[in-house]
Amino acid sequence: MTYTKSLIVAVALTLAWIMGDPAVATGPQPAPQLTEQALDPGTLESLATTYMSNGAYDAAIGPLARAVQLAPARRSLWAKLDEAIKKSGRGSITDEELTRRAAAFQGR
Repeated sequence: MTYTKSLIVAVALTLAWIMGDPAVATGPQPAPQLTEQALDPGTLESLATTYMSNGAYDAAIGPLARAVQLAPARRSLWAKLDEAIKKSGRGSITDEELTRRAAAFQGR
């Protein structure tokens, strides 16, 4: 195969690759913005439950902390928050740390 044919094949393969995955050419998409629904305690509880079911107890603390701020009377949130803290390997967590983690889910 000659150099020109090799170059044409390489360009064709590259174009097919870029067309198959536009992110290659455009770069990563911006992070999704939090919506009003993301600030709903039920949605945050569902997110935390998903994290916990996959063993990511530390990641579940943030959404649960925010959900507790939004609906402090819901006992199920407090129970899940307590479970996530214990199973994440922490004996306890300070109010300051909980506030900081909850702030991550307030929608900047």
